[in-house]
Amino acid sequence: MDRESRYQNILKTAKYTFDDYPMDEIGKMAIMATILKMEFSEWIFCGFYRVIKPNLLEIGPYQGNILACGHIAFDRGVCGTSASEKKTIIVDDVSTFPGYIACDEKTVSEIVVPVIKNDGLIAVLDIDGDQIGQFNRIDQLFLEKLVCYI
Repeated sequence: MDRESRYQNILKTAKYTFDDYPMDEIGKMAIMATILKMEFSEWIFCGFYRVIKPNLLEIGPYQGNILACGHIAFDRGVCGTSASEKKTIIVDDVSTFPGYIACDEKTVSEIVVPVIKNDGLIAVLDIDGDQIGQFNRIDQLFLEKLVCYI
Protein backbone atom coordinates (compact mmCIF):
# COMPACT_ATOMS: atom_id res chain seq x y z
CA MET A 1 0.00 0.00 0.00
CA ASP A 2 1.37 3.43 -0.88
CA ARG A 3 2.04 6.21 1.64
CA GLU A 4 -1.09 8.23 0.82
CA SER A 5 -3.37 5.20 1.21
CA ARG A 6 -1.79 4.43 4.58
CA TYR A 7 -2.49 7.98 5.74
CA GLN A 8 -6.07 7.79 4.41
CA ASN A 9 -6.57 4.73 6.63
CA ILE A 10 -5.20 6.64 9.60
CA LEU A 11 -7.48 9.61 8.89
CA LYS A 12 -10.53 7.32 8.83
CA THR A 13 -9.51 5.65 12.08
CA ALA A 14 -8.79 9.00 13.75
CA LYS A 15 -12.11 10.48 12.64
CA TYR A 16 -14.04 7.46 13.90
CA THR A 17 -12.13 7.28 17.18
CA PHE A 18 -12.13 10.94 18.10
CA ASP A 19 -15.63 11.78 16.86
CA ASP A 20 -17.27 8.92 18.74
CA TYR A 21 -15.15 8.81 21.91
CA PRO A 22 -14.40 12.22 23.43
CA MET A 23 -11.19 12.32 25.50
CA ASP A 24 -8.64 14.80 26.78
CA GLU A 25 -5.53 15.90 24.89
CA ILE A 26 -3.19 13.37 26.49
CA GLY A 27 -5.57 10.52 25.66
CA LYS A 28 -5.80 11.75 22.08
CA MET A 29 -2.01 11.96 21.83
CA ALA A 30 -1.69 8.39 23.12
CA ILE A 31 -4.22 7.06 20.62
CA MET A 32 -2.72 9.08 17.74
CA ALA A 33 0.83 7.89 18.45
CA THR A 34 -0.44 4.31 18.53
CA ILE A 35 -2.46 4.60 15.31
CA LEU A 36 0.49 6.16 13.46
CA LYS A 37 3.07 3.65 14.74
CA MET A 38 0.79 0.70 13.94
CA GLU A 39 0.45 1.85 10.32
CA PHE A 40 4.10 2.87 9.96
CA SER A 41 5.83 0.17 11.98
CA GLU A 42 9.10 0.99 10.21
CA TRP A 43 9.35 4.27 12.15
CA ILE A 44 11.75 4.22 15.10
CA PHE A 45 9.80 6.68 17.25
CA CYS A 46 6.43 8.39 17.05
CA GLY A 47 5.32 10.59 19.89
CA PHE A 48 4.47 13.92 21.39
CA TYR A 49 6.41 16.45 23.38
CA ARG A 50 4.02 18.66 25.37
CA VAL A 51 4.55 22.30 26.27
CA ILE A 52 4.77 22.29 30.07
CA LYS A 53 5.94 25.86 30.62
CA PRO A 54 7.15 28.65 28.37
CA ASN A 55 9.98 27.46 26.14
CA LEU A 56 10.09 23.90 27.50
CA LEU A 57 8.79 20.62 26.07
CA GLU A 58 8.32 17.44 28.09
CA ILE A 59 7.88 13.94 26.72
CA GLY A 60 4.27 12.90 26.34
CA PRO A 61 2.65 9.77 24.94
CA TYR A 62 4.82 7.92 22.45
CA GLN A 63 5.49 4.62 20.73
CA GLY A 64 8.95 3.28 20.01
CA ASN A 65 11.79 1.10 21.16
CA ILE A 66 13.96 3.92 22.47
CA LEU A 67 14.07 5.90 25.66
CA ALA A 68 12.97 9.39 24.69
CA CYS A 69 14.57 12.61 25.89
CA GLY A 70 12.65 13.88 28.92
CA HIS A 71 12.80 17.62 28.31
CA ILE A 72 13.70 19.75 25.30
CA ALA A 73 14.13 23.52 25.38
CA PHE A 74 12.71 25.57 22.52
CA ASP A 75 16.24 26.62 21.54
CA ARG A 76 17.51 23.05 21.04
CA GLY A 77 17.06 20.35 18.43
CA VAL A 78 14.44 19.76 15.78
CA CYS A 79 11.57 19.62 18.28
CA GLY A 80 12.61 22.86 19.97
CA THR A 81 13.01 24.61 16.63
CA SER A 82 9.60 23.42 15.43
CA ALA A 83 8.05 24.58 18.69
CA SER A 84 9.69 28.01 18.66
CA GLU A 85 8.91 28.62 14.98
CA LYS A 86 5.48 26.91 15.12
CA LYS A 87 6.12 25.21 11.79
CA THR A 88 6.73 21.70 10.49
CA ILE A 89 10.36 20.77 10.01
CA ILE A 90 11.59 17.87 7.88
CA VAL A 91 15.22 16.85 8.34
CA ASP A 92 16.58 14.41 5.75
CA ASP A 93 19.81 13.79 7.67
CA VAL A 94 19.87 14.71 11.37
CA SER A 95 23.67 14.79 11.41
CA THR A 96 23.46 18.03 9.38
CA PHE A 97 20.95 19.78 11.68
CA PRO A 98 22.61 22.41 13.91
CA GLY A 99 22.02 21.61 17.58
CA TYR A 100 20.50 18.21 16.90
CA ILE A 101 19.71 16.26 20.10
CA ALA A 102 20.54 12.57 19.74
CA CYS A 103 18.27 10.45 21.94
CA ASP A 104 19.43 7.29 20.14
CA GLU A 105 21.97 6.34 17.49
CA LYS A 106 19.44 4.77 15.08
CA THR A 107 17.65 7.99 14.07
CA VAL A 108 18.76 9.29 10.69
CA SER A 109 15.82 11.48 9.59
CA GLU A 110 13.01 13.27 11.38
CA ILE A 111 9.78 15.19 10.94
CA VAL A 112 8.33 17.39 13.67
CA VAL A 113 4.84 18.91 13.42
CA PRO A 114 3.55 21.60 15.81
CA VAL A 115 0.20 20.98 17.51
CA ILE A 116 -1.69 24.27 17.69
CA LYS A 117 -4.93 24.61 19.67
CA ASN A 118 -6.83 27.87 20.22
CA ASP A 119 -3.94 29.74 18.54
CA GLY A 120 -1.42 28.38 21.05
CA LEU A 121 1.23 25.69 20.79
CA ILE A 122 0.37 22.74 23.06
CA ALA A 123 2.80 20.12 21.75
CA VAL A 124 4.85 18.85 18.84
CA LEU A 125 4.53 15.49 17.09
CA ASP A 126 7.99 13.99 16.63
CA ILE A 127 8.64 11.09 14.25
CA ASP A 128 12.05 9.51 13.69
CA GLY A 129 13.19 7.32 10.82
CA ASP A 130 16.22 5.15 10.17
CA GLN A 131 16.73 6.16 6.53
CA ILE A 132 18.01 9.36 4.95
CA GLY A 133 15.14 11.36 3.45
CA GLN A 134 12.44 9.13 4.93
CA PHE A 135 9.89 11.97 5.24
CA ASN A 136 8.48 14.30 2.61
CA ARG A 137 5.67 16.74 1.79
CA ILE A 138 3.07 13.94 1.76
CA ASP A 139 3.95 13.14 5.37
CA GLN A 140 3.79 16.82 6.23
CA LEU A 141 0.38 17.30 4.58
CA PHE A 142 -1.25 14.34 6.31
CA LEU A 143 0.42 14.79 9.71
CA GLU A 144 -0.65 18.42 9.80
CA LYS A 145 -4.23 17.26 9.21
CA LEU A 146 -3.97 14.55 11.85
CA VAL A 147 -2.69 16.78 14.66
CA CYS A 148 -5.86 18.86 14.29
CA TYR A 149 -7.66 15.99 16.06
CA ILE A 150 -5.68 16.59 19.25
